[in-house]
Amino acid sequence: MRVEDLEKEYKTNLIKRFITSFVIIIPVMAIMLNENFWIFSTIIFLICSVGFYEWNQNMFGSNMMGLFILSVFGMSSVYFVGQELYQEISAYTFFLIIILNTAIFDTFAFIVGSLFGKNYIAKTISPKKTFEGLLGGLLGSILFFLLISNYYDLGYVNLIIFILACFFAFFGDLLISYFKRKKGIKDTGSILPGHGGILDRLDSHLLATPISILLFLLIS
Repeated sequence: MRVEDLEKEYKTNLIKRFITSFVIIIPVMAIMLNENFWIFSTIIFLICSVGFYEWNQNMFGSNMMGLFILSVFGMSSVYFVGQELYQEISAYTFFLIIILNTAIFDTFAFIVGSLFGKNYIAKTISPKKTFEGLLGGLLGSILFFLLISNYYDLGYVNLIIFILACFFAFFGDLLISYFKRKKGIKDTGSILPGHGGILDRLDSHLLATPISILLFLLIS
């Protein structure tokens, strides 16, 4: 494929990613603002169901393993929004912060890794993962925490949880990348134009979200 064709495909993919991201974030924000437990639970159930379908269709291995990982993610998320951790911040908003922390880590890791990445972490599994990207992601998470901690007056002990969540986000991403590399596929599905499948977008959250929830519940 010519360089011009690759650049055109890349730009088209970026446009698809932007449109899909916009379409996704609007209902997510609406659900968080509405704070309806049953709507939230239904959405989480559907996401986990599609994720398990992709796991099974791609034959990633033990279906019990996939079911366990997705069930822990789903059940911990639903349980968490029913708790009251802080008076000044709702559980739904806190859940959104957890999700955003992982998303920001991923974004900073991708940008910094793309620009400055030279030292690969697991090249045979995920050739784009670098130590520079990992450090960039951690920096993004720290900046995000400093921003919201001033607004919500969060204790600095929570910064440790934010940082730990980044490492689990990295391992979650690496886990799905390992299965995809093993099966010789690029994406787990095509339900999200420009992004791939649900597992492609959920990978970093699968471990980071339950661990973050557990730690926040323990210190609250």
